Amino acid sequence: MHPLVNQFSKLDIFKKLKLSEIEELIEKNLMIIREFEKDVLIKSRGEKIDEVMILLHGRVRTEMTEIDGKIIRIEDMAAPSILALGATFSKDSKIPVDIITEKKSTIAYIQKEKIFDLCVENKDFLKELIIYLGTKFNFISQKLWFITLNNLKDKILFYLHEKIKNENENENVIILDYSIEQLSHLFGVTRPALSRAFSRLESEGIIKKEGNKVYILDKKYFQKKFVGSL
Repeated sequence: MHPLVNQFSKLDIFKKLKLSEIEELIEKNLMIIREFEKDVLIKSRGEKIDEVMILLHGRVRTEMTEIDGKIIRIEDMAAPSILALGATFSKDSKIPVDIITEKKSTIAYIQKEKIFDLCVENKDFLKELIIYLGTKFNFISQKLWFITLNNLKDKILFYLHEKIKNENENENVIILDYSIEQLSHLFGVTRPALSRAFSRLESEGIIKKEGNKVYILDKKYFQKKFVGSL
């Protein structure tokens, strides 16, 4: 079996395919495999895309640059992941963000016509594809709402609230996936400003931060703060 088959099978939209079908995609040259070094711009905002990109190994980030030069970090994605699927199947098929490698990465390119063929041949594949697109739409909607928050305190609280909701609502401790430096890029602020904001939340008795762990001291505050906003 081809060593990349397992990576594909971990992705929700490919889970409904037989391993032999995935292997056929690889061995019949129905996709192109490319490797990229760290900090390489894979696709730039506004660039046309006619294929589905699958991140097989490595990690990438997506970001947008505003007119004033401010960079907004949209998402960090680790392999295996599907990149810019919504853009591929949009009317103008243009990438809305810059996609940049965070580490050495391997990406597979599959022509979207082949994806259409798989949708026709396999109803379950089509179903998973639609579910994926819907989930991604919800993520972007949440991200847009997050960006509109002008208050850094609210951004931190919303980020922590999402972590609680997505991981374990019964837990009062959150393990941060990113360093303060990385989070500052995600929030679009400086590192010192973010550190001060965390310190203010601690002084208010809402959280306690120790390294990459954040203890929720006032969980009712979170529930009240974001009720009806998600």
